[in-house]
Amino acid sequence: MSVLLFSSGMRKEEHQVRQILRKLDQDVEVYRSVHRLSRRFEQPRGNICLMIFVVGSQDILNHLLLMRGEIYNLPVALILPDAGRETMLKGHKFYPRFITFTGGDYSDLSLALQNMLRRERINLNQGTGEVVKMDVV
Repeated sequence: MSVLLFSSGMRKEEHQVRQILRKLDQDVEVYRSVHRLSRRFEQPRGNICLMIFVVGSQDILNHLLLMRGEIYNLPVALILPDAGRETMLKGHKFYPRFITFTGGDYSDLSLALQNMLRRERINLNQGTGEVVKMDVV
């Protein structure tokens, strides 16, 4: 399993998130431009199990919103630039499992990612051992 990380121009925050993912022993695919991220969403999902978007500005958030239809249907964690009403309204359009804001220590993000990854592993393991019975008509 792998995590898709988008971080455009937010090197400090990206570094902090990558440290968390390293401690959780997670592979990570990093994208730093909206264009490259969009190109990634044209490909099959592969082993990506969740996505983290580090959003540094309203402009980037608006670009991501325009891409919302292309984005994989996976759990999302958002790091938003502020807690303003407009920013929060836009952020919730991604139906995130977790939201935090730039400038923190991200200890809450670490716990949230740990739980999200555990849940995805459980879902993956349950999906591999299921036997589906189908009636033949």
